[in-house]
Amino acid sequence: MVPTAQMSTVPLSPISTEQEMPCGIVDSGTAAPPALRSAASPDTIWDSYQDERPVESAHVDLNWDCSTDDGSALLKIEPVEDDSFCMDNVQEAPRLSVPRSDRPSSGQQKTKRPRGRPRKHPVTTQAASTKVTKGRSKTGCITCRKRKKKCDEAKPRCLNCEKNLVVCEGYHEKTLWKSGREREEEKQRNQSLPHITLQPIFQGVETPEDRIFFSHYINHLSSVLTVEGQHRNAFKDMLLQMAVEHRGLMHSILSLASKHIDFETPYGSKLLASCPNVDLSSLMSRSQFHHNAAMRQLLAWGNRDEGAPEQKANLAPRYGQMLCLMLQTAAEGSPDGAHRVHLQAYKSLIQENPPPDKAFTIFITEFFQYRVFADELIRYPDMQTKRLATEDWVPWTEIEPARLIGVGDGLFHFLAKITTIRNEIRANMLANVEPVVCYTSLFRAAEIDVAIRAWSPKWPTGDNRDRVSLLYKHMMWVYLYRTIYPPSTSPEPPFYSISTITETMASTIGVGVGTDAHAVSAGISDGTSRMPLSPASSQPCSTTLSPPPSGALPPISDRRLSNGSHHTTTTFRTRGDSPPPATRNPPHHDPRISLAVDESLAILDSFKPSDAVQTLLLVPCFVIGCAAFAPEQQERVRAAVRTVRGYTGLRNCDRVAEVLEEVWRLMGRAEWARVWDWQGLARSMGLDFACA
Repeated sequence: MVPTAQMSTVPLSPISTEQEMPCGIVDSGTAAPPALRSAASPDTIWDSYQDERPVESAHVDLNWDCSTDDGSALLKIEPVEDDSFCMDNVQEAPRLSVPRSDRPSSGQQKTKRPRGRPRKHPVTTQAASTKVTKGRSKTGCITCRKRKKKCDEAKPRCLNCEKNLVVCEGYHEKTLWKSGREREEEKQRNQSLPHITLQPIFQGVETPEDRIFFSHYINHLSSVLTVEGQHRNAFKDMLLQMAVEHRGLMHSILSLASKHIDFETPYGSKLLASCPNVDLSSLMSRSQFHHNAAMRQLLAWGNRDEGAPEQKANLAPRYGQMLCLMLQTAAEGSPDGAHRVHLQAYKSLIQENPPPDKAFTIFITEFFQYRVFADELIRYPDMQTKRLATEDWVPWTEIEPARLIGVGDGLFHFLAKITTIRNEIRANMLANVEPVVCYTSLFRAAEIDVAIRAWSPKWPTGDNRDRVSLLYKHMMWVYLYRTIYPPSTSPEPPFYSISTITETMASTIGVGVGTDAHAVSAGISDGTSRMPLSPASSQPCSTTLSPPPSGALPPISDRRLSNGSHHTTTTFRTRGDSPPPATRNPPHHDPRISLAVDESLAILDSFKPSDAVQTLLLVPCFVIGCAAFAPEQQERVRAAVRTVRGYTGLRNCDRVAEVLEEVWRLMGRAEWARVWDWQGLARSMGLDFACA
């Protein structure tokens, strides 16, 4: 064993320390290795075991013995302190704990300094670089990606595009990638949701087509059918409230609304475009469904016992159904007299079973009776059918507040009386009875004239119906004048000339006329005096034909008013460089009728196209148009009818225009008998429609 004190001086093994030893210990008995001579000096001999690093050990001294005798140098080994050293006594030193990072890797090689000058910008190795290489960005704007430019991805628009004056198209929507498993799970979640069905909130309004009809009725049609404002609209306040509880009335309302929409107009096209899942064929199919359902409900109610309690409770909705179906004929412009079926049903039902609600009874009575009286203007008398309008009609209850003109104020009673006189004159003309106008008819006409002059409207100040009432009063006088003066082919004026009728009026009700009969007849014969010509004008006027007012509409283009009509119409056209057509007046024409037409047209021109009173102007347009002999007057009537058509959207305006065009054509051909009998003319044309 080697003592502990001695081991400290014993040199360590290079294997145990993993370091290079400065020299090797050579035994004295061993032959020395051959020496190496230095290339620089032949006298210097280097030991082959010498390391390139300097020797720092203080215990080992190497002395070089140079011999000049034989030219060879031998390594001199200095003696050590302990001559008894033996290699067998060398022990392995304890291993030192060296960090793993300090150990050189076997695969790593020393990098040699490259030759030449160093680089100005050294190339960094891949291992030393800390920058992460990215792929091509896919989040840039669409414009930059198309132009293959770098995008700064600014929101909402790329600043790079704005700098280059390029329109930035924005960014693609960010889509989240989902694996097949995630998509399958999402699909299963969606399939697992319960199926629900939203029931319609109103009975009958079940499909998208029904909702279009219902919206049109609420927002547009209900306002067109009445002169009232939104706060007193009976078509909303009464009919709509009942339709929520009665399915038959709801079908009738939807059928009326569907027939009123004109899908060829911009309004109808907009409605159609607002619902992409609805087309024209589906709308028409649904419209026919509602009409058939409404008729089934109405007929089923009529087949039951009228004295049953449920029948009494459903009276008001049935009246509402009849009103909607009657208005539907006007919306369609039906020329076959279908409206009169509902008028007859109303007349037969209202006498025995009036509605229980008083307010609804007033509303129904006024609207139905207005159309009953107006039907006299177009209906050709039939001996086998009883007249609907009677001269002695009295309302079952006071019509207050009134909505329309002529029913509650009693003006349309005169219309029924004038129609009676007209039917008698027509019968005399067909039977060749002379004279066609008897004294009895003249006396009655004189009484009607006095009553028309005494009639006055009762509308509040500022209500446009006050001016419309004057128009109705003038219309009634024109209707009376055109009735009692049928065409005559004799060269001399007939016995019922102006002087005769004036004398008759003066002798019968002299105070009512207020004008001497002889003075009136003398004034008309020479055409120089001035006299009141119409009940709406109390000031004396010239008997010469006055020019049309300055506000008259210019000639309009020849465009048919009807939409899909089966009847051809003839319109007068005037070119700018050609003279207007000459006016052809009937024999023994009186200028008073032309002046009355001019005054009526002045009132018609005063209303705006968007005024609610346009609903009431179709009847005056028809009567005044049948007395318009001058082409300028006809053009103004034509424009007025077109305005009413544009506001109401009712196609019965097209039927009125067709009859007027035929009347004006016959005026140009001087067929005055057919011009006077426009009811017979409409019958020959196959037109029987509601003119209100």
